[in-house]
Amino acid sequence: MSNQSSSSTSIKQFLTEQQIEIERQRRQADWERVRSAADPIEAPAEVFDSRSLYEKLKEQHDSKKKEFEDMWSAKNSIRGLDEDESDFLTRLDRAKLEKQRALKRLEQEDIEELKISFFFHLIYFVQQCHYSKILEF
Repeated sequence: MSNQSSSSTSIKQFLTEQQIEIERQRRQADWERVRSAADPIEAPAEVFDSRSLYEKLKEQHDSKKKEFEDMWSAKNSIRGLDEDESDFLTRLDRAKLEKQRALKRLEQEDIEELKISFFFHLIYFVQQCHYSKILEF
């Protein structure tokens, strides 16, 4: 008897019309609780995938494998700079440095001119003060 019960559990059981109707009514009742005004009155039919488990798992495996390969192909498509590109970037860097040095040199010259001008004005002011004191005597 135990032999027969174990074999019957491995065989798929067919559903009766009554069981199908009870299940449909249960789904309809669940649908009524969550349905909004824009949704259809009748619950949508349950989607059934008739593919075998192997086919479903194979599809998942293939999609993940493709995603992984796409990720690596994107990483492998990045290439380094060739010699011409490297030379061009080096020239740009040198030109930028030269421009910065020239700007720094001009700033230093302007600062030196301001210092000289300030000291000449200071000397002139001191001389004027000195002369005015001499004239007062």
